[in-house]
Amino acid sequence: MATLLKYNPERTLKWLKESYEKKDTVIEIVDKVCKEGYSNIFFVGVGGTITYAWGVEAILKPITSVKYYVEHAADFNTLGNKKFTKDSILVVCSATGNTPEVVESVKKAKEIGARVISMVDTPNTPLAEMADYYVPGSGDIIFYTLFLRFAYNNGDYPEYDEMLKNLSNMIDLMPWLEKKADEVCEAYAKETRDDFLQYFIGSGNLWGPTYSYAMCIMEEMQWMRTKSVTAGDFFHGTLEVIGRDDKVVMFIGEDETRSQCLRAKKFLDTICDNVYVFDTADYPTPNVDPKFRGIFSPMIMGCFTGRIMTYQEYYGKHPLKIRRYYRQLQY
Repeated sequence: MATLLKYNPERTLKWLKESYEKKDTVIEIVDKVCKEGYSNIFFVGVGGTITYAWGVEAILKPITSVKYYVEHAADFNTLGNKKFTKDSILVVCSATGNTPEVVESVKKAKEIGARVISMVDTPNTPLAEMADYYVPGSGDIIFYTLFLRFAYNNGDYPEYDEMLKNLSNMIDLMPWLEKKADEVCEAYAKETRDDFLQYFIGSGNLWGPTYSYAMCIMEEMQWMRTKSVTAGDFFHGTLEVIGRDDKVVMFIGEDETRSQCLRAKKFLDTICDNVYVFDTADYPTPNVDPKFRGIFSPMIMGCFTGRIMTYQEYYGKHPLKIRRYYRQLQY
């Protein structure tokens, strides 16, 4: 057993607290944009970054009338969107700050005259320098702070300040949650690392993390074959190819779509012997108001996925940084 492999609670806390400390910068940016006025918000991204936006979309839909659209950068660049005008706000996110498709999207937005907010981990890069407003960082905490502030300023989310307080409490719990999730994550990774194919199911604000983990971590970083599907769509195709010995992984959260996942799990338990369930509801969060558990589900799930990828790397003897083609070849 390689229990608590690469477990570093100090590093986890440092990164999360640094993200939280940027809240005043984020709030100042959003308040300025709202004071100037805007027609709608477009999040444009690719790969893992767009999956964060899907999670935000699921959070915003039930609580605000703010017009928020998520576009894949390749589609935005080639198809365009008539709803996007000089009065739109373009939001982008990147670790490297130089993702080609996203850079092109920002150029198009600037040509139209729209304002751009960039959340970028790497300073002095195109996406940081081209933006009207630059936030040095990314991740769930900055996303919550940014987009829920738009909802608050729209008069739809009076719980904003309370959310921030609970978010701070949530940060303090993250190392403990990682440790608590470690054993089950290692067991799953060890048992399934060499499987030919794994099916992933998620819903609501965990659909993004589900899709992202399957594609960005397992396919891109570990060269493992996956198929991801929403809990709602599972019953319209994928259920017919699941057999007794197949491997199915479920990411279950606590937002309004939880019942969709529970429906899928109930069915899977009758036909499949290998259903791996990662349920945020199994992990208590003292000092966090239960009414925020649904919104914070992606953070809790991040404790699972962070530990899973560590053990998939270990048992697969495949470093996460190795790529076969991505950023290795011209395409």
